[in-house]
Amino acid sequence: MTRYRSEKYLWSVRGKPCLICGREGEAHHLTYAEPNGMALKVGDNWVVPMCHPHHMELHAYGDEELWWAMQGIEPLPIAERLFEEFNHG
Repeated sequence: MTRYRSEKYLWSVRGKPCLICGREGEAHHLTYAEPNGMALKVGDNWVVPMCHPHHMELHAYGDEELWWAMQGIEPLPIAERLFEEFNHG
């Protein structure tokens, strides 16, 4: 299975406001956006901006889907929109 990879796209997401607090974000891969592959990270098209503290909090929590639900945010449509804007912006 081929996953989308683009350092240029990741750089376009870095620096956008964190979805939680609005601080400068880094690119977080939404781990549940694609089926798990053996040691494969989801494609770079499934990233959203998160500041470093919230990024680490999410990883420490463990259950990513539940963590997002507790924040009241559905990140998949946001990732899709960001990727669409990158490709057609």
